[in-house]
Amino acid sequence: MTRLDWRGVFPMAAILLFAFAWSAPKLNADNLWLDELYSLSNMGVFSQPYSLPQVVDSLSEHSPNHVPLFFVLGAQWAHLVGWAPLPMRFLSLLLGLLFLAWTYRLAAEALHRKTALVSVLLLSASGFVTLYFHEIRMYSLLLLLAVIHAWLYWRLITREVASWRAWLCFVASAVALLYTHVFAVFLFLGLGLHHLIFAARIKRWYRVWFAWSLSACALLPYLPHYLRGALAERTIGALQQTALDVPQLAGGLATILVNGVGLLWLPLLALALLSTRRRQNAKAWRFLIVWAGLIVSLMLFNEAFPLIDRLRFRFFLVSMPFFAILCAHLLLTPARWKLVAAPFLLIWIAGGLHIRGLGDGWAFAGRNNFIVDMPPLHKYAEALQGKTRALDTVVGLSRSKWVDFPLRHGKSLADYYVNALLGLDHFFFVAQPEDGQGALDPGEFAAEHPYMLLVYEPAFKAVVDQELAATVEADYAACDILVDSEALFARRFVHKSLACDREYAPIHYENGIRILDRFGEYDSENGVVRLVTGWEVADEAQLDQYNVSIQLINAEWQNLRQAGDRHLFDGVLKWYAVEMSTADLPPGDYRAVVIVYDRESSRDKLTGSDLATGEVGPILPILHFTIDAPAATR
Repeated sequence: MTRLDWRGVFPMAAILLFAFAWSAPKLNADNLWLDELYSLSNMGVFSQPYSLPQVVDSLSEHSPNHVPLFFVLGAQWAHLVGWAPLPMRFLSLLLGLLFLAWTYRLAAEALHRKTALVSVLLLSASGFVTLYFHEIRMYSLLLLLAVIHAWLYWRLITREVASWRAWLCFVASAVALLYTHVFAVFLFLGLGLHHLIFAARIKRWYRVWFAWSLSACALLPYLPHYLRGALAERTIGALQQTALDVPQLAGGLATILVNGVGLLWLPLLALALLSTRRRQNAKAWRFLIVWAGLIVSLMLFNEAFPLIDRLRFRFFLVSMPFFAILCAHLLLTPARWKLVAAPFLLIWIAGGLHIRGLGDGWAFAGRNNFIVDMPPLHKYAEALQGKTRALDTVVGLSRSKWVDFPLRHGKSLADYYVNALLGLDHFFFVAQPEDGQGALDPGEFAAEHPYMLLVYEPAFKAVVDQELAATVEADYAACDILVDSEALFARRFVHKSLACDREYAPIHYENGIRILDRFGEYDSENGVVRLVTGWEVADEAQLDQYNVSIQLINAEWQNLRQAGDRHLFDGVLKWYAVEMSTADLPPGDYRAVVIVYDRESSRDKLTGSDLATGEVGPILPILHFTIDAPAATR
């Protein structure tokens, strides 16, 4: 049994703390980007954490160019911690820290403890690597599995005895890699090149090839799903036009590898020449073969099947641990290595800090301008948590029309932050804070959304005052201010017929249909009764099966007025607003009532229970009102 080398424990712990401090503050510092939303959608964020079959079904329909392992893992993680971005992104950070720890183990066993520490320090300050420590994507898991598999491979080819457990773990890690990202195959090409050149051709040499072949066979059941998505992506014209050729890929990769500081290639090349002349530690050059095999095979593949553009350099991410180990080995080559390594590391860290500061503005961040003008939805969700009521509708302003544009799964970024995290409906007006231009007239909004949370950034205050204030004040009464900070303002409004502290008045029907709230008002001056009901069904089939009837009845239960009966599917959900004239009704007492019945037979009325009054029956009141006699006839 190998004894623990305590000399590496404390420095390694310090580096992991540094990596955590580097990445953790950014976990909830920005909105999700589109691919993160796709990840969450494929995990089941808009319903419940998906099972394995549900994940596969979701990927097959919406993201067939991906494989399921990360999404299954993410769904189980969400089952434990919830869907908020902070804990969901923390999974990637946790996997990233494990990746750093396993990189240390690989480099320490293959080369030297000092080499391992320096390589992990390089990775922990790499802007390219740590970018994926805070995204809800599969790349941290891919990095972790890559170094685990490489470590297992190293043990199999260097140790005299290999147990069946080692072989089982070797195959399992290979299968896990392929089910995390199919481009892991290029890692196998790099390792395979190494195996051909360096590994001794003994019985175990053939067993490694057999284990890789067996792992590849494990992907065959899922391969039809993947190929359908891959071939569809291959036909995207815009992608074919923006894909980079080999020189362009090489130039971009040269920048990324050295943390955006191109001058760092000069000492690396000089140290490589020195190391070659001294023939120091031939084991380190094995990492060069793996790294070069991975990079070259991926570039050649992209030349044949153009796929990688400026935003997709993440496909080269799995090469980073091998490059970092090579760099660390070179930095330790000179006798006075500290004189070389110290300034190199400082410049490297400075480059990483610069990339970190650029955020989405970094040329190789992998994002796009789709979310640039989005409102800070992550701040909305954080500031409003625990301050909302069940029927509130969040109303905000956005520079971008894409804030609520339905993407894959028919869901938008606003759906995630407002609907999935806060459980509320939402509506965003598109406007520019500079000129106030945009479609800012609420129109019929107030009629169907009696409870409103107006949320906006201070930059939009002038727009709200000039464009929205009059229309909001015409229909709504201002209630309590929920948030008033430098970053955000939020205030609750309710329709003027309601009170700010009013309790909901729900009606529950026997089959699970519910009126979440209802209210009405009698406008005696205009001779109009206005009624609003908010609906929810237990089963989507009920939307077509049942009709709702809103009626005006007198004291003798005679039906005097009736809004056109509609089944629930006809735009009733969620809020149904009705106006009925009372102009020709004689003085007296009246009631507005609601009836839900089976559309196949109007006699089959549902029995409901009014939770506000305790009344039970098939006909339940929304409003009682009295029409007074004209003054001249009294």
